[in-house]
Amino acid sequence: MRLLALLVVSVTLTALVVAGCAKTPEPKVTATTPATNPEPQAPAEPASTEQVRLDVMDWETTRALVQHHSGKVVIMDLWATYCPPCMAEFPNLVHLHRTYPGRVACISVSTDYDGLDEKPVEAHRERVMKFLTKQQATFQNILLSTDTETLFAQKVTQQSIPIVFVFDRQGQLQGEFPDPKNPDEFTYRTHIFPLVEKLLAAP
Repeated sequence: MRLLALLVVSVTLTALVVAGCAKTPEPKVTATTPATNPEPQAPAEPASTEQVRLDVMDWETTRALVQHHSGKVVIMDLWATYCPPCMAEFPNLVHLHRTYPGRVACISVSTDYDGLDEKPVEAHRERVMKFLTKQQATFQNILLSTDTETLFAQKVTQQSIPIVFVFDRQGQLQGEFPDPKNPDEFTYRTHIFPLVEKLLAAP
C-alpha cells in the first residue's frame, strides 16, 4: 500500500508540472498565414554590430519612406507582437536585408497600437523593441501611430495583418500580400522571395 501511495503522489505531481508549463492561448488574430510555421523564430546569421532603432510615425509618413529608397527594391512588412503568423515570417525579412545589402530596403511597421485604450503609442515601444532586438532587425523599424481601426478602415485594402508590400526600384507597387483580389495565404519563401529576385533581375 505504501508503494501504491507513492506512485499516486508521483503521478499527481507530474500532472501538475505539465499543466504549469502549458502555454496560455494566444489572442485570436485574423491573419492570412497559419500560426504554425516551420520558419525559424530568430535569424541564424551572426549578430550584427548595427543598432536596432524604432521610430514612431503615422501611416502617411511611413508610406512616403518608399520614395527615399529610389534604386532599391523595397519590402514593407506590417506586423504586430500579438500576431503569431507575423512573428513566424519576420526572420525572412531579416534574411532579405542581409542577403541583398544596398539593393533591397526593408521596412518593418509595427501595428501594436490599436487606439482602443488610453495607452499612448509609446507604451508599446518596449515590447516591440524586445522582439526587434531578438531578431537583430537593424533596418528601418516603425511603430505606427495610426491606430489599427483607422488603418484598416481608411488606409489599406486588407483587413488584417500580416501585410507585405513590395515596390520596385522606381518606387512602384509590384505586389501586396495578401492580394485583396485573391486573399490566399502567403509566405515569404513561396511568394515574396521570387518576386524580389525578379525585380532585382529586371533592367
